[in-house]
Amino acid sequence: MRRAVALLLICLLPLVGLAEALPQGAGYEIFTPSFYDGDGDGQGDLQGIAHQVPYLETLSIGALWLTPFYPSPSYHGYDVTDYMAVSPALGTLEDFSALAQRLHQADIKLIIDLVVNHSSSEHPWFLSARESLPLAPCGQEVCPHQQGCRAHNPYVGYYNFSQGAGQHPVPGAEGWFYQSSFGHHMPDFNLDNPALREDLLKIAAFWLGRGADGFRLDAVVHFYEENTARNIDFLRWFKEEVKAIRPDSFLIAEAWKDQATILKLYESGVDSFFNFPFAGADGEIIRAIREKNGLNLARKAAGWQNGILAVNPQGADAPFLSNHDTGRSAGFLRRDPQQMKQAAALYLMLPGLPFVYYGEEIGMTGSGRDENKRLPMLWSLTDQAGMASAPAQADQAQRLKDPVDTQAGDPASLLNFYRHILAVRKAHPALTTGQVEALDLGNPAILAYRASKGDQNALVIQNLGEEAVSLPITWQERFSDSWDTGSGLPQITPNTLTLPPLSGCVWH
Repeated sequence: MRRAVALLLICLLPLVGLAEALPQGAGYEIFTPSFYDGDGDGQGDLQGIAHQVPYLETLSIGALWLTPFYPSPSYHGYDVTDYMAVSPALGTLEDFSALAQRLHQADIKLIIDLVVNHSSSEHPWFLSARESLPLAPCGQEVCPHQQGCRAHNPYVGYYNFSQGAGQHPVPGAEGWFYQSSFGHHMPDFNLDNPALREDLLKIAAFWLGRGADGFRLDAVVHFYEENTARNIDFLRWFKEEVKAIRPDSFLIAEAWKDQATILKLYESGVDSFFNFPFAGADGEIIRAIREKNGLNLARKAAGWQNGILAVNPQGADAPFLSNHDTGRSAGFLRRDPQQMKQAAALYLMLPGLPFVYYGEEIGMTGSGRDENKRLPMLWSLTDQAGMASAPAQADQAQRLKDPVDTQAGDPASLLNFYRHILAVRKAHPALTTGQVEALDLGNPAILAYRASKGDQNALVIQNLGEEAVSLPITWQERFSDSWDTGSGLPQITPNTLTLPPLSGCVWH
């Protein structure tokens, strides 16, 4: 039956080819309420994102990831009350379809957050189950109760209820408890339940039919509470079913864990997992900058990507610096323009599919409570069109004073550096899924690796040191492009490459 439903849904979707699921170009994450206000009510929305697609095009991105935009009682949206609707504050289903169409015209894939681990405690499924729990099984073939007794209400099986003991007491059902990893307002799903699985596939098909190109799966290590084998089994099932609906759909997952766990999860066949060990203030990227050790980072990046390809030949790493749950990178880089540019060059040229958090490209700040990490995109200090309001509980002001319109006119700005490096990245698809070889060019400050796929090569070389370095040109690739973080561009003579401090280049 499930396969028949999937095949029927394929017929209802736009025709798709067998193109690779992975986007070409980096990804870009948006927290919708803070990006751009399209209807003038002070809150970002789907219309606003559609209005700013030309801005996204200047960043050469290949995929847009939207955090949850569904109806929800919270500002962040991760406790969903209706998986097949748009929060009225953020738009309509028609706005979603229009956004998807506009993005596809710009050759940008649309990836939406899908919260599979839990729902809101205000979701109709949970509310219905609550009402049925106090009712003993009636023993009748046709249940006389309006909601169905405990045995006849299917939604009781959608959650992890227990009697006598548990994490959270069920309101109105004395002696009953439910499991919830993220607080009482987000009850965990029982992902072994066949009917729930069918509903999850209906949700996936619904959004694919509306123009989504794939899903970001939230909190996957909590599906079966750190049981990696069971998490892999569920992810494999979900991946296979979603790809049966649409073969070129893209799946990326959040597993905030160590390298060994994340690499193991790639056995599920999910296309990408975010690279948390490389991200943040204490991750491998910032450690390499502080230690000025490019060789070590090159070796770790090659080992990571090749480890992925060994278990999932279609997979790709997903590097990033910060996201909606972490302090913004401008903070741990001390808002130093050269450091921010160097960090951008490092993570955006790493093997895999890197992701930019909205505002990172202009140096926005935010740390502490989550609301501070989701402050409004700073478009202008003089023109307030599209400016959104900060989340209500934010207790930090935006420290950045150089908005998009100012930086756009400054050739040396962080924004224009991002635009350049992202365009360079998109021009070298071998970096996304190619086999990677780390190179030792005789100086530990030099990061160098070669990505190869078929007849495509990309050789990336960056100087993480404080002194210029001259290297004999011993490789066969031809010069393609370079970048300057503030100390000058690389210089090339017939036999020598000279790299100023913190500069880099790519050859193909």
